[in-house]
Amino acid sequence: MDDTAEPWHGTHVLVTGASGGIGGATAELFAAGGATVYLTDIDDIAGRKRALELGPRAHYHHLDVTTEAGWQSVATAMEQAGHPMNVLVNSAGTALKATLAQTPLDDFRRMIDQHLIGTFLGLKTAAAAMTGGGSVVNISSLRGVLATAELGAYGAAKFGVRALTKVAALELAEQGIRVNSVCPGSITTEITSAPGFAGDDVEAYVRSIPMQRRGAPAEVASVIAFLAGAASSYVTGTDLLVDGGTAAGVRTPKLSTQKA
Repeated sequence: MDDTAEPWHGTHVLVTGASGGIGGATAELFAAGGATVYLTDIDDIAGRKRALELGPRAHYHHLDVTTEAGWQSVATAMEQAGHPMNVLVNSAGTALKATLAQTPLDDFRRMIDQHLIGTFLGLKTAAAAMTGGGSVVNISSLRGVLATAELGAYGAAKFGVRALTKVAALELAEQGIRVNSVCPGSITTEITSAPGFAGDDVEAYVRSIPMQRRGAPAEVASVIAFLAGAASSYVTGTDLLVDGGTAAGVRTPKLSTQKA
């Protein structure tokens, strides 16, 4: 077998939030590389459709990442199928855009549950399942690095994901499990269709990005694959930003040279 054609052959990957966006692109990349991929989501129709599109190595399982029983069910299914987990990508989540004063308590808790509790339960599951070592990649966000007005609940959860990532990296290193986080900036996914984003000036925001464009899910997926694989074998406990340079610093706006 040509290892360059199927670099992930023999790898068993669990991806949460895999029906679309970054999770979907990640599942597609691993499947194309020969991995056995377990796609999970709460959107069963979209999840099953995506798994069918990816071929016989792709399997769909319903998973609400906030439930411990759900995590155990998927891990058990992988083990019983002879596919013990050795890569986990914690990608499930949605966004909420509102000021703190306008954020209902239930919505704040929902953000913490989806992103932070979900990641915590995923780490617990991986710690038990990856008996031969492995790699966990948690999806944080640029908003988990730079505080952003009107993204308080989302940002708090994503800052927390980075903290959990570092603690888990310290605790699981002796088991041969590496844990890292990816922090995407503005990526063209469904997440910005959530309530609260309709009034944003997207064009002005894109102009503020040093690379002058939004990223694609596939560009994030390739970074996730790097952190999951042997090329990053001495990397753990780190945050890798995929943001077009936004967090690098501030550029001074230039006066327009165009005449009216």
